[in-house]
Amino acid sequence: MSSEPILVIKDNDSTIGIRARVGEEFSEHEIQLNVMLAYYWDNDLPVIESLVELFESAVKRTINEVLPHENLLLKYDLITDGEIEKASRFEIHLIEVKVDDISLRLDGKILALKGISSKEEYSQGILGLKFKKEDDSNDGIIVKSVEKNIPTEKKISFKEFARQQRLKNNN
Repeated sequence: MSSEPILVIKDNDSTIGIRARVGEEFSEHEIQLNVMLAYYWDNDLPVIESLVELFESAVKRTINEVLPHENLLLKYDLITDGEIEKASRFEIHLIEVKVDDISLRLDGKILALKGISSKEEYSQGILGLKFKKEDDSNDGIIVKSVEKNIPTEKKISFKEFARQQRLKNNN
């Protein structure tokens, strides 16, 4: 088996799976979308921005468990079907992932979530992602190229992370 570091991203209607492998070692995390969407709506947090931040954090944590590092470089395109605050679908197209100048091979480079319910639908009991056939035209498509260097931080609990997110979004 190759010792080349690999990052695998898989999505479905209820989870985002992130897996990092180096040789025989691997780490895997899942983001439970319905739980996170409900949390963001209950706390009046921006949904897509929060999901993107959570995705970046989960990638960092997953890779760090098999390939400890100081810095993570993420390059990706963020594609939405309108202004990010009102978008109902978004895609992350990973371009490059590096840790301390070591490139990871990417498998499953595209994360695509479509039909994110609104807070109003959530309050009526309609939760999560609706995977119905949607118009795939490029009307209103916004592409934002992102390059982030994310340094390793001290570990914090989910409760502390949530508190920091609330404070950040209240300012």
